[in-house]
Amino acid sequence: MSSPERFLDYVSFLLTVSSRLIMPVLPIYIYEVLGASKQEVGAIISLAAVASAFTRIPSSILVMRGNILRIFVFGIWLNFMALLGYALSTNPWVFGLFRVLHGVSFALNYTLMLSLASLIVRPDQAQRSIMSYAASIALGFWVGPALGVLLSFFLSLRMLMFAAVGISLAVIFLGWTFTRNEPRLSEIYYSKIEFPVIKTLLMKPRLLPAILYFLYSIVIGGIMAYAPLKARLSFEIENQLVILIFTGYFFITYITRTILSRRVSRINYAEFLRFSMASCAIGVLAAGLAPNVWVFIAGIYLVAIAHGLTFPLTAAMTAHIIPPSLRILGNSIYLTFWDVGNLLGPLIIALILYFTSLSIALAMTAVFAVLALLLIGKVVKVMA
Repeated sequence: MSSPERFLDYVSFLLTVSSRLIMPVLPIYIYEVLGASKQEVGAIISLAAVASAFTRIPSSILVMRGNILRIFVFGIWLNFMALLGYALSTNPWVFGLFRVLHGVSFALNYTLMLSLASLIVRPDQAQRSIMSYAASIALGFWVGPALGVLLSFFLSLRMLMFAAVGISLAVIFLGWTFTRNEPRLSEIYYSKIEFPVIKTLLMKPRLLPAILYFLYSIVIGGIMAYAPLKARLSFEIENQLVILIFTGYFFITYITRTILSRRVSRINYAEFLRFSMASCAIGVLAAGLAPNVWVFIAGIYLVAIAHGLTFPLTAAMTAHIIPPSLRILGNSIYLTFWDVGNLLGPLIIALILYFTSLSIALAMTAVFAVLALLLIGKVVKVMA
């Protein structure tokens, strides 16, 4: 692994830790500390996805050869400012403004990190580098909540937000170090991006992995926004245990991606994706309708397996079908589907809550995983 590749993994790891440290308790923080209603929780959590969806593609067009690394560092600074805003917020809608800012930072950071993972290595090493990047993200997914469990014994929810701010300062230093190494970006040709180019990227075969990712992300968006609230309201679980449950969730995600990265040359995309979507559908159904906390946790952890598999598989497929010269724009389109799914998941559940219980509303999102399962046969043909 090259030095720039290693530093990129460090940045992606700590950047993820800074947000995932607080992610499991954000719905509870908004609901209990800032006084939002259950419906408002879903709407506010979704604001990051809205902002990210609207800024990913325009920002990727602006990333030209001379400013890609500067924009990357700018995105890291936005992450710091958003987390600081979370900690200082006094009501739900002030928090919502910083949630929007955080969404913009997601659009910049995760699009560029995913793209850089495949562009700072030789083309024949792109798939391995993407899997390594995905494993670094997954490591942050579980280290963040694990650290949150430890800190929550000593800190209030608001002080936990400040802890995330401190970690984001370390991300700024690592990002600066990464850019100082001046990673060589191979095979990038930033000519003026015309509409026909975007139209080419939006052709159906190239969109299939993104559509599958979109359907899956609706389920994940709903889980992240409402599973912590269900744990609190249905089972009266304390904050520390909520974070601990999601620490286990992201640990499973990390282990799954680590195993996948070691099988990179032997991946059967159809089998892995079918297993992933089946696990997602069964898991969210079980978590939503769980009669006790143990069934709830089992369901959550089945979804975690899907979380571990779906992103690296569909990201590698996207890198396979998008040429290097268009990869940043292609990845921004691919990740915009994730944003839209994350937006719709909480909003769909919030809408259903007007007619039924939280348990049924959460379980009903399983239909999107089933739709993804039915699509897999067409998706894997793009790898042929």
